[in-house]
Amino acid sequence: MWGESLMTAYDVEIDKVLRKGLSGDKTEIWAKITNLDTLETMEKLIWWEDENGVFHDETINLPAELRSIIDNAWIEKKRHW
Repeated sequence: MWGESLMTAYDVEIDKVLRKGLSGDKTEIWAKITNLDTLETMEKLIWWEDENGVFHDETINLPAELRSIIDNAWIEKKRHW
C-alpha cells in the first residue's frame, strides 16, 4: 500500500484523542488513511502532545507524499476545531 506511486489518491481523516493515564493526560492525534484505489485503510498515530503542549512527530516512517497529505488534512481539521 505505502510503496505506490504518487498518482494514488488517499483520503485522510484526523481525530484527536485524550488519553488519561497514571503518568498524566496525553493528547494523541490519529490519522485514518484510506487508499482510494484499493480501499485499504490504516490508522496511524501521527502526533502526540506532551504535558508542556509540545507536539511530537510520529510520521517519520511514512513516505514523504503521505506526510504531505497528512499535514494538509491536519491544517484543514485545525480550521474546524
